[in-house]
Amino acid sequence: MELRGVEELMDLLYACRDPGGAGAGGSGHALRAAALLRRARPADKELQVAALVRPVGRLLGPGDPAAR
Repeated sequence: MELRGVEELMDLLYACRDPGGAGAGGSGHALRAAALLRRARPADKELQVAALVRPVGRLLGPGDPAAR
């Protein structure tokens, strides 16, 4: 799967969100981290996106990390 934009990334994170809502999993953590960075460093879009993409490897390719 190839992500071509932030909208697709957000769709992926939403689709893979934790069953209980906010939760403590990767997608919930990524969204919370990006929201915190947005408030703390609003001009640093790259850092905000980095917080979002950090868990994408696990979301795109579950299983053995060496196989990713």
